Amino acid sequence: MPTIRKYQEKDREDVRYVLVQTGSPKAREKDGPARAMQQATYCDYYLDYEPHNCFVIANDEDRAVGFILCTEDYRVYIKRFMRDYAPRTKGMPLPLRVECIGAARMPRLFVKKYPAHLHIDILQDYQRMGLGHKLMDALIAHLREKGVPGLMLGVGAGNVKGRNFYHKYGYKKLLRIPSSVVMGIEL
Repeated sequence: MPTIRKYQEKDREDVRYVLVQTGSPKAREKDGPARAMQQATYCDYYLDYEPHNCFVIANDEDRAVGFILCTEDYRVYIKRFMRDYAPRTKGMPLPLRVECIGAARMPRLFVKKYPAHLHIDILQDYQRMGLGHKLMDALIAHLREKGVPGLMLGVGAGNVKGRNFYHKYGYKKLLRIPSSVVMGIEL
């Protein structure tokens, strides 16, 4: 039975694999710009700077098959992201570059009430087993212990399954922009 545990450095490549497998089909192209954009935007910062705020679903072989990655302070995240990760987008096609930097900057309006933000992905074979809720429970308990007042995320506007999951968990819609919905939960 899969278990939830804190991220360990040995999980890095598994987490990056899960991200690519659950992302856009273009991201699955080895060495493609979409893959680099997804890894820079939705994964690498968290593993490099805040691994202590990350949890994984470990299968029976202790391989990460899902994750929840989090920054507890968006203001620190955006400074580091723009300094260290946005430059990686140079040379990418403009739509990917805009998506990468836009995704990193999206929740700025709500940072005081919801300073933490997250990214979560689970391989298809491990979905619909209650593991997403368990990941969320682990992260929220961790953030509450640290005194973080709120948590936010962006979800694709067309991702009805994802939006329903967050809504059932207690997240509220904060803002809708054409491609995304920003949601938050007070801790």
